[in-house]
Amino acid sequence: MVSIGTPEVGTQFVDHLELTGGENYVFVDPETTLYDELDLNRGIKETFFSVSTPFAFLERFTTKNGMDDLMEVLSKWNKAFYIPPKQEQAFNQGGTFVFDGPKTLLAHYDESTAAHANVDEVVALAKDNVAEKSPMMA
Repeated sequence: MVSIGTPEVGTQFVDHLELTGGENYVFVDPETTLYDELDLNRGIKETFFSVSTPFAFLERFTTKNGMDDLMEVLSKWNKAFYIPPKQEQAFNQGGTFVFDGPKTLLAHYDESTAAHANVDEVVALAKDNVAEKSPMMA
């Protein structure tokens, strides 16, 4: 996982969420170099005020258990507040990518606030790819 932030905030993030071994898979990008290379969406008008934002929330509200993952995440943020190193980074949207070496297995660009990839589908894709390479891992 790569997030905007400083190494110090990355350590706080791992500690706050009690991510066992998180220091091995949570990385920070204080200059948004990776975000820039991937050309992720950014800007308040383009993301927060995008027409896709209310539709993303509508999908969450109308899908069975659609709010469960969001509520789980929000319940852990009650004592955490992280400010990006640069003010303009606050309106960078993320994305979800699964790579197998140089090959891109999945590229999902968050179009707007709340428009995230389906976590279950992402995990299944990653597990399937590992299982194909190593039947012992299945």
